Amino acid sequence: MAVAVVIGLAQLLGELAHRLGQPRVLGDIVSGILLGPSLLGALQPGLYGWLFSAPVRLQLNGLGQLGLVLFMFLVGLELNPRLLQGRMPLASRISVVGVVLPLLLGLGLAERFEAWFPALLPGDHSAAGALFLGTAMAITAFPVLASILSDRQLLKHPLGSLAITAAAFDDVVGWSLLAAVAAFSRSGSMVAALPILLGVALYAAVLLVATAPLRRRLEKRQHQLATLAPWLDTLVLAGALLSGVITEVLGVHVIFGGFLWGLAMPRSEPLRRWLTLRLDTVVQRLLLPLFFAISGLNTRIGSLDRPGLWLAAALVLVVAVAGKFGGVWAVARASGVPPKDCQALGWLMNTRGLTELVVLNVGLSLGVISQDLFTMGVLMALVTTAMAGPLLNRLGYGRVEAAAAPL
Repeated sequence: MAVAVVIGLAQLLGELAHRLGQPRVLGDIVSGILLGPSLLGALQPGLYGWLFSAPVRLQLNGLGQLGLVLFMFLVGLELNPRLLQGRMPLASRISVVGVVLPLLLGLGLAERFEAWFPALLPGDHSAAGALFLGTAMAITAFPVLASILSDRQLLKHPLGSLAITAAAFDDVVGWSLLAAVAAFSRSGSMVAALPILLGVALYAAVLLVATAPLRRRLEKRQHQLATLAPWLDTLVLAGALLSGVITEVLGVHVIFGGFLWGLAMPRSEPLRRWLTLRLDTVVQRLLLPLFFAISGLNTRIGSLDRPGLWLAAALVLVVAVAGKFGGVWAVARASGVPPKDCQALGWLMNTRGLTELVVLNVGLSLGVISQDLFTMGVLMALVTTAMAGPLLNRLGYGRVEAAAAPL
């Protein structure tokens, strides 16, 4: 019953978000919040307690984590190295400043939180919580950005080309940063985290070499037939999960294994489309909404019951937007990008979406950020994702509606 309710509401609000010119992920996030203690738990506590009892939540969490690993596999699969060609020097400068500036601002904000609201950064190592907050500020949602560019037919526009290249570079830097922060959080010091990171780097290198025969077989099979053999199909999926197990054992997080396995797949466009088609419905429509539901169950807007906490939430939003938009805009403007494109690029890179929730959930699961700070981060993800569309419309980059398909 819980699964049916979750995926039904997620589909409904996702479609509504799309009709309003917003990414579907916005509806997914909102559906998780509505089903959580922020609304359903407040209005109908009995129904909420029955629908999302402790055993049910445990199973939903397991299914949601499964969806997250497979989603990270798709993210790695979509990250084509060709995106990093062409305007790489400019895109790398934009991405680096767009990561470093909000990261530093996030660390500075975390330092203030330790003095003003120490409960926001629990645990023995407040530095770990500060790093997670900084990472949450620095991240960009590559899948959401790509979806926005596609909806507005900007992928082949100079702005879209620069944005997708910068976002791809940002994606690599962001996930690497999250891996380092997760390793630091689990080990307690950078010295202790270094062997973990070296182990993951060695595994990534071995993975790229060891999967070469599989990549050749997949490419050959895809050229011969329109589909993959069932055992190859299974090997790809099982490999993503086992790769997640390896990175978890190494001390980082299970999601990075799925991401690395996706990176190790061949860059064949027909193969990518085939794998995406096979996984998209199950991951996007069934498993990921369960992850959003768990995120919603951990979001307690009602716990922000003091003006000081709402001030902290406002600071999280302001610092996130100022760091990401300000850094991207400044570098693009200094590099000679037209003013209007500079603004559009800044708002595109400012979208957080699902990627933000991944960072927040990892931090919450490791116990280095509180539920209140988690809630503030979710609200920031919602606002930064929702604001991109209207601001792009004002700049003249509106959505282009596809022609209706014949019945």
